[in-house]
Amino acid sequence: MIDLHIHSTCSADGGATIADYARRAQELGLVEVGLCEHADFDPRDRSYRTLDLARYDREIEAARAIAPGVRLRQGVEITYQASLEAEIGAWLAGKRWDYVIASVHLVDYDDGWAMVSEPSAVQAYFARHSQRQAYLPYFEELLRAVHSGLGDVLGHFDLVKRYGVAHYGRFEPASLAEEIRAVLRAAVEAGVGLEINASGLRQAPGEPYPGLAVLRWYRELGGEILTVGSDAHLVEHLAAGADQALALARAAGFAAVTTFEARAPRWIALDDLRAGGKFLQPGGG
Repeated sequence: MIDLHIHSTCSADGGATIADYARRAQELGLVEVGLCEHADFDPRDRSYRTLDLARYDREIEAARAIAPGVRLRQGVEITYQASLEAEIGAWLAGKRWDYVIASVHLVDYDDGWAMVSEPSAVQAYFARHSQRQAYLPYFEELLRAVHSGLGDVLGHFDLVKRYGVAHYGRFEPASLAEEIRAVLRAAVEAGVGLEINASGLRQAPGEPYPGLAVLRWYRELGGEILTVGSDAHLVEHLAAGADQALALARAAGFAAVTTFEARAPRWIALDDLRAGGKFLQPGGG
């Protein structure tokens, strides 16, 4: 098994150390674990400028010694905002990451803003708008994230449904098919991947971010880069939902999932994960 979306106490909202994750990964027999600590640049975000890079380096190196049988990847999850694109790009420049996840957490609307991963910041907005009015700006920002070239993977593709389901019911991607396909098409053309973020299985949507329909569209459009992550913030959530995520990948037509080293994608065949992981050549997805 692999898990490429994990947050430790190096992130403001993490509840377990990197060492905790390394020990648990070894117990579970995980092939690979990817830390992707939050890097946020808007003062409205509680993780605003909280990432201590020197600490992150120290803790991941120490954890590699604790669990030498687990490949620990060092990534970062940026909160993409078009208004801060230049600042984010300058911060990323010259840093060595295994991969960068570009996520949309905060969206500025005409009559306010919403932190789509925080219920207190988003519920009032959903109550005043239709599903299309509320969801469309999120996917427009996601498209800008692709065009920015800042990320290797788009994080939790349709996170906006996390609290939206309480107002609008189950999210049906067909209602925004044109806009979603535009994001997916741009991602394929730019070589930007998607992740199956299994945290949605633990949350109100009851399905990953994204679900099967979007994954199938991505594959049909030529998408090959697909990572799997639990979005764990607690050690007990490490690899949670991984089996379901891999089954979803297979159902969507993928034969392999992706990992990264020094921002270069590498593919692991789904059939080989239990056997310890077989690296395929790029393009082998």
